[in-house]
Amino acid sequence: MMKIGLTGGIGSGKTTIAKALQNSGYPIYIADREASRLMNHAPEIRNALIRLFGENIYCPDHTLDKQQLAALIFNDTTRLQQVNRIVHPAVMQDFLVWCGKQQTALVFFESAILFEAGLTSYFDAVICVTATLQTRIERVMKRDQISTEQVNERIHNQAADEEKQQQADFIIDTTDGKSWRNQITTLIDILIHKQ
Repeated sequence: MMKIGLTGGIGSGKTTIAKALQNSGYPIYIADREASRLMNHAPEIRNALIRLFGENIYCPDHTLDKQQLAALIFNDTTRLQQVNRIVHPAVMQDFLVWCGKQQTALVFFESAILFEAGLTSYFDAVICVTATLQTRIERVMKRDQISTEQVNERIHNQAADEEKQQQADFIIDTTDGKSWRNQITTLIDILIHKQ
C-alpha cells in the first residue's frame, strides 16, 4: 500500500481532487475533519488542551470551542506550536491505524498544511494541487462570499504555492477546470506502477 499526501492552498481545487479520487474508489483521510473529531473525542488531546488553556476551551456540551481556540492561537506562534505538538502526532497515529483497515493499493491523506506541519516523512509521495492565483481568488470569493482582500489575507497566512510545488513529487493544475481529470488518471497509473 502506498500512502500519498494531497495538499494545496486555499482555492487550489484540493477538495475537488480528493472527491474525484474517492469517487474512483480510493480512500481519503481528510486531516481537518479527523483532527476535529479527535480534539472532541480523544481523551489525551482533550486533557492536554485543558492543561494548556483551561476547562473553558470546551463548551458545556463537551465539544471544543473552536472560535476561542482560534482566537487564542491566531497571532501566538508559541501557542499554535503547542497545539500542533498535541494534535499532529495524534492525527498521524490515527491515520496509520486507518491505513491498516484499507484494502486498496493507494490511500490518500488530504491536508492544507502537510508541508508546514512537517508530515512528509509519513508518505511515499506528495501531490500538490494548484491553480493560478487569480483563479484561486475567484473561487474562494464565490465559495465563501468574501472580498478579494479577505481572500488575499487567507492566502497570505498559508505557505506560498511555489514552495509547496517545489517540495511535492507531483503537481495537478486545476486552473482550466477540465484537464485535471486526465492528470489524475495519468498520476494514478504512475503511482500504481511504482509499487
